[in-house]
Amino acid sequence: MKNFKQMTLIALALMTTGQSFAATSGNLLLKGIVPEELSISVTPETIAASLPLDTTQADTKVATINEKSNSNTGYKVSISSSNLGNLVHETVSSSSIAYTLKYDSNTVDLANGDDFTFNSAASVDTNKDVEISYTGVPHASLIEGSYSDTVTFTISAN
Repeated sequence: MKNFKQMTLIALALMTTGQSFAATSGNLLLKGIVPEELSISVTPETIAASLPLDTTQADTKVATINEKSNSNTGYKVSISSSNLGNLVHETVSSSSIAYTLKYDSNTVDLANGDDFTFNSAASVDTNKDVEISYTGVPHASLIEGSYSDTVTFTISAN
């Protein structure tokens, strides 16, 4: 009987001791996630598809580039030319017209490709102009047909 009383007292002591350590404060973590957004779109001007090759062009706007980024490390736009800065005849690759390109008023190295880096972490939705320059060549000095180049714009996070 004595052991039973002692066991009961110990059990009661343990039960009441646990209640005396109740928390006086608590934490609630509130959290949201923002996914990365990186996109680039090219909107050509009408002249881009029908360049007057016999007329010299100086910083003629041929497209608007829209860049969107919310990267926390900034972003980079890479620009490359399939024909390394030449408008090349559709079937006679030896017939071409060299040109230069500007992106947001900066000359682009089309022979090697070029990168434009924007280091700040920000939410960006911006438009940038693309401009072409070349020396016109009389039609009589060119082979009849279509001359073209494909310029690729790629956006990536830093």
